Amino acid sequence: MDTGKNIYGLSEGVFKACQFLGLKFPPVTFGDASQHNPSDYFGENIELDSARRAKLRSERNWTSKKLEDVYKTFSEKFASQKPLKQNKTDLNIYFCDHVLFDAKQNGASSSDYFDFEFYTKSFATRKEFRTQRHRNLTRIICNDPCDKNLLNNKGETNEFFAEFLHRDWLKLRSCTLDDFKIFVDKHPRFFSKPFSGSFGIGAQIISVNPDDNLENIFNELKSKNRIIEEVVTQHESLQAFCPDTVNTIRVNSFLDVHNVVHILTTGGRFGRVGKVVDNFHGGGFSVIIDPKTGIITSDGINRVHERAQKHPDTGKIFKGFQYPYWEKLCATVTKMAKMIPQMRHIGWDIAINNAGEIVLIEANGNPDVDVQQAPHDTGILYLYTSLLAELQNYNEEQMRLIGWRVNNLRGFDSAYNDNPSRHESRLQYAMIKLIPDCASLMDLGCRNSKFVQSICPANVKYFPVDFKKHFDGVIVCDFNAGEFPNIKADTILCALTAEYVEQLPQFLTSMCSAAQKQILMWCRPVDKENNAGYRWKNPFLNDFTEDFLISTMTQNNFQLNAQYPDSKNPALILYDFRRL
Repeated sequence: MDTGKNIYGLSEGVFKACQFLGLKFPPVTFGDASQHNPSDYFGENIELDSARRAKLRSERNWTSKKLEDVYKTFSEKFASQKPLKQNKTDLNIYFCDHVLFDAKQNGASSSDYFDFEFYTKSFATRKEFRTQRHRNLTRIICNDPCDKNLLNNKGETNEFFAEFLHRDWLKLRSCTLDDFKIFVDKHPRFFSKPFSGSFGIGAQIISVNPDDNLENIFNELKSKNRIIEEVVTQHESLQAFCPDTVNTIRVNSFLDVHNVVHILTTGGRFGRVGKVVDNFHGGGFSVIIDPKTGIITSDGINRVHERAQKHPDTGKIFKGFQYPYWEKLCATVTKMAKMIPQMRHIGWDIAINNAGEIVLIEANGNPDVDVQQAPHDTGILYLYTSLLAELQNYNEEQMRLIGWRVNNLRGFDSAYNDNPSRHESRLQYAMIKLIPDCASLMDLGCRNSKFVQSICPANVKYFPVDFKKHFDGVIVCDFNAGEFPNIKADTILCALTAEYVEQLPQFLTSMCSAAQKQILMWCRPVDKENNAGYRWKNPFLNDFTEDFLISTMTQNNFQLNAQYPDSKNPALILYDFRRL
């Protein structure tokens, strides 16, 4: 219990809420200050009448509808909490505590109030918890909204992180009935989930029988824009907790300003017999895992706040369980986090299959705070404070620099040619790496120079591309408007162009679709940079890493054949990719 200095056994907030409602405490008769409920003093029928509601609205400057909406949500959450006495007095006093203090000062939601038992905690202790407000703040500081669909859209997530799925899957919106039949023939029992969404809502296991009408099933699932996946066969040690669900691990990672990945918190989730998903919202139990060791350090807790030392269906003890392949799991999450630097805070849902492979189930750009804190009943805001402050300062500095760039630079086309002779020497070096059987070359970002054209072999058809028509024959294309030439070429040359593209994943994917055999890229990944001042003085629109580049190209069927650092500037590298 954490009540502060209160002889009535009530938290500061609950005690002040009683005073706010004008309630008079009777003399203390309990003989100690152990935890009590307001109903122990005032009976079970204290109403939140119109005068008290008006007083609450005045304190928060809320409309009647706003207050009633919050009250409805709060009441539903209160009613779901099995350890609590269900009565009007406790509900209404806790509601006043929430509205006057937690929601106002800490930005806590109704779920936060009960998940973290704020009705038992002092104001100081409540401030140690991550709440809904802090969750939203973290998302705003860490994650670029332009790239949110990469994680919100489960199909895009699967495509981007394909190497970590370790299971077959289909995006029904873009596949044929024949594709579906082949999949079902191989996996007659499969997992189906919505294209977007959260909390496991809409997820289901489907079993297909030989006499079922596959066309009808396909059309129904496709009309609902579903994704279907092979069912993961989990590691036997996790299967022992609950065989009916894939019991996943939630890993929250944070990519700091130095491009170092921090695994801040890890939690285990265990489903119930007869359920499909393992999370809180599906009735499952959550536990805290030590990020360093992979050992469970808490008892289990569910959404209605029941705590359990053992899984209620199988009797397997939570605390002390050692997850298998923990170092491998952490290394995999670190690798994935570096692939998407524009999303610095991600909640990864991970499974471990029976082959010992680390399986990505989903990734979340705005992960919940409940699983991080409720099992241990301990706030973990301190883990985020310095990382967020450093990142916020970095973001503000970047905004100032972007403003300076916009107002002071000469423009993209003139910035391209600060040192034409050095740039031409790099282009010439790239052309030496041209594959022998190249019959066509697309030059992305050709600039206002015909140098590549002048050294291009006579038997190679040349396609110059830029956002301006610098000379006759240039294909005008604005990559930052999502445009890309509708032509194919054996080789694509992309020399110091990728840094100026806002939607880099889309650009790289389009480039891989257009290139038939080879892609030559001169670029300077941010993690290879040795001159931060150079980046600041040029109008670069992204900061991609080498891991991100290579992984994205691999996912689009291009593997790295070789790389050649510039002799005068090792941060500038020529990458030679070949189609798989």
